[in-house]
Amino acid sequence: MAATVVQGVRNTSQADTETRRKRDVTASLQKLEPNAAPLITLLSRLRARAATDPKIEWFEDELLPRFDLLDAALTAGATTMTVVNYKYFRAGDLVRVNKKEIVRVSVTPTTTTVTIVRATGETAAQSASSGQQLHILSNTNQEGATRRALLSTQKTAVFNYCQIVRTPFGVTNTEDATETYAGKDMDEERANAMIEHKKDLEYAFLFGERKEDTTGTHPLRTTRGITKFISTNVKNVAQLTEPEFEDWLRVCFRYGSREKLILCSPKLIQIINSFGREKLETRTDEKTYGITMTKYQNAGRTVMLVEHQLFTNDSLNDLTGIAGYGLLLDIADLEMRYLKGRQVKLNENIQANDEDSRIDEYISECGLEAHLEKKHGLLTGVVS
Repeated sequence: MAATVVQGVRNTSQADTETRRKRDVTASLQKLEPNAAPLITLLSRLRARAATDPKIEWFEDELLPRFDLLDAALTAGATTMTVVNYKYFRAGDLVRVNKKEIVRVSVTPTTTTVTIVRATGETAAQSASSGQQLHILSNTNQEGATRRALLSTQKTAVFNYCQIVRTPFGVTNTEDATETYAGKDMDEERANAMIEHKKDLEYAFLFGERKEDTTGTHPLRTTRGITKFISTNVKNVAQLTEPEFEDWLRVCFRYGSREKLILCSPKLIQIINSFGREKLETRTDEKTYGITMTKYQNAGRTVMLVEHQLFTNDSLNDLTGIAGYGLLLDIADLEMRYLKGRQVKLNENIQANDEDSRIDEYISECGLEAHLEKKHGLLTGVVS
């Protein structure tokens, strides 16, 4: 074969033709979403506990209710009032009607008709319409009286399931033995699989729905995410102002700790950043486990803001659905529950015995335990 002759000064095109150019390749492979699962990161390090059964259960309780409503109009001279929930009341209760007159319950009721003594205080008897508020303030008792009627609340049984999540990855043995730029394929696939596994768990803990399917050879379970637990403190608003944001926080902070966490969509974090700058303080220290947080403080409340990159749609210009979410969490009342030894486990060499490859997988069997949904909150629909 005749030699190829190059005329003139040699340049890089000859090295390209000869495939002799040594590429300048960064040794590590750059990951697009290395911190994609802040909720899983926090729970796995702060609030993780082993379970002994794939169905996890707990009980919740509340104090006695203090508010009810009139179920019929009350005249100024009436000696009974009709209420919606008569079991809330007992003899001796002092009840403010429509934020004005205080009446005293004289007999523990057995129906929605409650016998009362009018004007038990300085405010004269007044009429009130159906639907007006009844507020149980306190109770009063005669000297030497016997004990009051007993009231208690029914404990509520709540449950969830542990879900099996599997993320396999592998390469042929030939590929594993081949030198490559940007790291060994198996090592990089292992790193990618861990991120994907955490994202699967994150989405399940955020948006999953609880179910146990026993129609197959073996049971199949899915866990319920936190957004399915929250039903009380849900606010939908398109144009979010700082007063509206503060009003939502006021409701969400009625119960629970004075420091909570909000997982914010990128759009929501942009809007909050436009609020009063004196209330915002960036925080990155060893207590945040590598997650960047911004502290928002007002009126004795501390909110740690975390931008959650999974609260987006495929198009970043699409602000519908989860792109307008803010999820306020009282971390002290959330737990990752996992079957013993199955929090995040790496199973190695799961390929068939005669397969000329190496296959590993990450496997978890875990679920979310979310206590007392009134301590948490959900903000939706925010676009500006």
